[in-house]
Amino acid sequence: MAVRVFEWSHDEPVVLKVVAPTRRDLRRARQRYAVIAVTVLGLPFVLAVVVAGVVH
Repeated sequence: MAVRVFEWSHDEPVVLKVVAPTRRDLRRARQRYAVIAVTVLGLPFVLAVVVAGVVH
């Protein structure tokens, strides 16, 4: 008689628990994206000032 290594027939459905992020996690994520956004938006201006300084 063969022994089954994997049992594929589940009697009960598999439910994944989803844990909601805490307020602290949400705040940190929001701050992280805000820093990234400010950096991305400010970088062209910083580069323009550097280029203007080099050309001058």
